Amino acid sequence: MARLFLVLLLALVVVVSGCGEGAPSVAELERSVVTARDRADVALARVTQAQNEDELLERMQEAGAEIEDAAGALEAGGAPAGYEDDVAELVESLRRLAADVEAIAEQVNQPGFEGLLTGAQGLSFESWNQVNAALAALRRKRIEVEPLARH
Repeated sequence: MARLFLVLLLALVVVVSGCGEGAPSVAELERSVVTARDRADVALARVTQAQNEDELLERMQEAGAEIEDAAGALEAGGAPAGYEDDVAELVESLRRLAADVEAIAEQVNQPGFEGLLTGAQGLSFESWNQVNAALAALRRKRIEVEPLARH
């Protein structure tokens, strides 16, 4: 009888320990969203600190990879009920931004596009606006997150 009780108790512990898994809480989502935003922001800020064109292109590649990784981590964390579409939109817009940043760096290396950055005062990406629109939608749902800064 004692052995049966121990087996049932162990089974109950295993079942209860698995119940906490699944969708994150809103507070956990907020931490994940802020982390993804911060990672993207730091990556973009590093691009602007490049000292020459080669370093700029390298940092753009690195920024794209970092932003893509941040999007993947956010997606893997899941979303609580009612936030799924907003998180999916943020993930998708981060991925578009990552692809845009990497594409510019790749295009500059193509014959005929070497002067693309010459005289440029800055780069503008529609996907940057889309990331900020997705962040604004989450702010309207009480997720405390700042927009991506201009760099």
